[in-house]
Amino acid sequence: MQPLDGIVVVDASQALSGPYATQILADMGAEVLKIESPKRGDLTRTLPPKYGEEISAYFASLNRNKESLTLDLTAEEGQTVLHDLVAEADVFIQNFGPGAAEEMSVDYDTLEAITEDLIYCDVSSYGEDSPYSDRKAFDIVFQGQSGLMGVTGTEDEPIRIGTSISDIAAAMTATYAIMTALYHRSNTDEGQYIDVSLLDTSFQLLMYHVSTFFATGENPKRMGRKHWNVAPYGVFETADSYIAMGVINEPMWQSFCQAVNREEWLEDGRFETFYSRVDNRDILDTLVENRLKDQTTDEWLDVLLDHDIPCSAINSVEDIVNDPHIEARDMLKTVEHPEHGEFTLINNPVNFSTLEAEVRTAPPALGENTDDVLEALGYSTEEIASLRDRGIV
Repeated sequence: MQPLDGIVVVDASQALSGPYATQILADMGAEVLKIESPKRGDLTRTLPPKYGEEISAYFASLNRNKESLTLDLTAEEGQTVLHDLVAEADVFIQNFGPGAAEEMSVDYDTLEAITEDLIYCDVSSYGEDSPYSDRKAFDIVFQGQSGLMGVTGTEDEPIRIGTSISDIAAAMTATYAIMTALYHRSNTDEGQYIDVSLLDTSFQLLMYHVSTFFATGENPKRMGRKHWNVAPYGVFETADSYIAMGVINEPMWQSFCQAVNREEWLEDGRFETFYSRVDNRDILDTLVENRLKDQTTDEWLDVLLDHDIPCSAINSVEDIVNDPHIEARDMLKTVEHPEHGEFTLINNPVNFSTLEAEVRTAPPALGENTDDVLEALGYSTEEIASLRDRGIV
């Protein structure tokens, strides 16, 4: 049994934040109808590398378990079809640019008049009442603007986080907001307008950095491979590569000193307490790294794990997809597309006791389900052919 079985989602979003949110809903059993432009589809379809002409690896990572319906929302007849879809839907999500929803008659007021208890999720750059509401932006902009890059990188250079973290944060936020609104509706029969801003959802990730700023008045700075509040904690060079590890309390500090055969550090007043180790972080980190350079990463992993010190090698993508944990936890799933062959995708990470989050179908080809969806709405074969001839679908 899937928790969102019977929920219908009309997804007019593209790129990452909206599609990732609706993919999670689809994994949970929702029927997701992905609306795409008849001419080009979701903009991520064309990003290299690609499986054939219509499905890129990027698109495949965000659009499994969905049906694709091509629809020109700039045309009045396309808007009429979308209104027909919304009349049967529980959720509508979009991430159009400023003013576009109103221009295409898919704004909340218009759709709420069709389906009174609709959950409408509007994912935008800055939200409705920001002084920046008329701006367009992308993940890299939010990483910089939100303060995330202000605490990521070296003292001399800000660094982009290696995944589209701002888009992902918006997707996760939109997902739990939609599920919360669905639960509320089940108790009240009340629909909901959800306003999700990528700058807001990126800013929330600063968490303890903001609390630290207000507690101390000190502006958190970029620490490179280290941690603002804990030492030793970070990424350290070894004889052949790097190791990630953290020591967060006194028992662990004692075990670490024993593991690296440096028990004299336990008697050093500079490192006597958690706070003194943070105050003397630069000295301590240099000593730790110099010691870790004496042996390889694999050698240190054996020693540190034997002393119950949390640590890991710095895995590449190839390393982690071949890690025994990924196999044991069934975190990769292969699905078959009738035209484009096999797709290996990251599985949904949620494991319920009696419910299921399931990868059921491969990402759809552009417009793969258009006829079936329109027929289910009552459109005749002739009407569908007419819409296609005029470029509406």
